[in-house]
Amino acid sequence: MPMLERMMELPKRWQGLWHRTLLERRGAGSLTNDRPAKVYWLQAPLWHADLRIPDDRPDFSGVTSIEECSDDQLAFIAGQEGFCGVTRVEGPICTWSRLFDLNPGTALDVARMRFEREDFIVETGIVEDYTEHWERVSGSAPEPGLLPADCTGIDGIFLQSGDWGVQVKPRGDAPAGIDLYSETEARSRQHLLWQASLAISLCERTPTGWIIRLSTHPWLEEQALTVAGSETACA
Repeated sequence: MPMLERMMELPKRWQGLWHRTLLERRGAGSLTNDRPAKVYWLQAPLWHADLRIPDDRPDFSGVTSIEECSDDQLAFIAGQEGFCGVTRVEGPICTWSRLFDLNPGTALDVARMRFEREDFIVETGIVEDYTEHWERVSGSAPEPGLLPADCTGIDGIFLQSGDWGVQVKPRGDAPAGIDLYSETEARSRQHLLWQASLAISLCERTPTGWIIRLSTHPWLEEQALTVAGSETACA
């Protein structure tokens, strides 16, 4: 039996789009960044996606693709936090296994989670000493019996809960000599183009279709989702 088939789907109470409303760090670490940012975590039955867009994002006016970015803009994109993978819950302990990671670190992403109320979670770090508060976004609770059929044809990986979704467009194979853990100042433009090519976009379902509201690629915001071939995976 494939490994993922052995994993249990998360209970409905975990599922939805969660907005981080507080971060308290009590020590050094890399799992959470003190930089003010818009932070969202979408939890599907098994998969999760997380994106954190810093408030001090530089101006991307006139940029319509990653190839048009300057080296400084590419460095900013590659330095954001965003990841996607599978989630495992064992009692109060939650582990996020990051299978796609824009700016990977080396720490295990595991925490204690406490539901203060149905739409409010307090997360306490185990590997690192921090506390985060998460509130479920209105309209994102999973809809009983609803299959996300309207995401068919959306390019990449698409996770949905209620009227919210996250599209993840993974990077291609790494060019020869590329090392994600190399020193930042040693990264060439080729490296930055490849690293920054992982796109994670928060999307809202509207009467006219899915619209990107926030993205690690700023030029995608307020655009309709790309429609492509058969790569789609809805969860």
